[in-house]
Amino acid sequence: MKLLLFADLHLDTRFPSAGPVRRKALRDTLGRIVDLAEETGVDAVLCAGDLYEHERCSPSTAAFLRSSFDCSVPVFLAPGNDDWYGPESVYQQVDWTPNVHVFSSRTMTPVDLADGLTLWGAAHVGPGPARDVLDGFAVTRGGVNLALCHGSAPGDVAITGLDHAFLGHVHTPEHAVDYTFPGNPDPLTPGETGERGAVLCTVHDDGSVSREVFDVSASRSLDWLDSEKAFPLLDFDSVAAERTVRGQFVRDVLADTGLDEAMRGRVLATGLRALEER
Repeated sequence: MKLLLFADLHLDTRFPSAGPVRRKALRDTLGRIVDLAEETGVDAVLCAGDLYEHERCSPSTAAFLRSSFDCSVPVFLAPGNDDWYGPESVYQQVDWTPNVHVFSSRTMTPVDLADGLTLWGAAHVGPGPARDVLDGFAVTRGGVNLALCHGSAPGDVAITGLDHAFLGHVHTPEHAVDYTFPGNPDPLTPGETGERGAVLCTVHDDGSVSREVFDVSASRSLDWLDSEKAFPLLDFDSVAAERTVRGQFVRDVLADTGLDEAMRGRVLATGLRALEER
């Protein structure tokens, strides 16, 4: 069984500069993921949440998602805390094609991927911080059991009876024996570096998983991540003069003598973007 995993794409996220171009690149990244799924002949595509940002998701993005997932491959979506499932969510409003399955319950529910192979999934069903979806969950089926969810603690996987969990929320990729955080496939901030992308996961008969990472970032291929257009230099002194939370943040970072200039710039850019809540 071959599964293509990604998470935390954050379509329609806000950028401090060149927003339309960067958001277009995120859409292109999703297109590359779907193309890769069809080219490699995977059995399903898995998204572990934060596919888009609920508060800023546009009708055109909803239409784009429906069109993108209208493909030859089954698609399983587990809504996260930024794209939570609810009456006003894209997940509930879009008339998805039959190949798309959206997990809609806050508790883990099973789907049969193949004989003796179960995929459990759950959704965040309201705004708020990411919760540990696996907390208190225990497998009730035999065979190989996999999970798809957003925001769970890796330490919980071993006690659930799951063979492997595909997890979202953490933007830094992490591949362990019994879980996979793919990281976000297209970096959103300067600090999100290193190998990341869509992860081709091969599930073996004993429940073990082998992985191969594919770089699908449209932003990276356009060299946006290394340009001032992607992450422009800010006038930090002007921001520091503000009587605001972000002004205090900048003052504190500028006063920290333990940071070299390169690290100081990364901390400032990443922190300011976090304060803007993307």
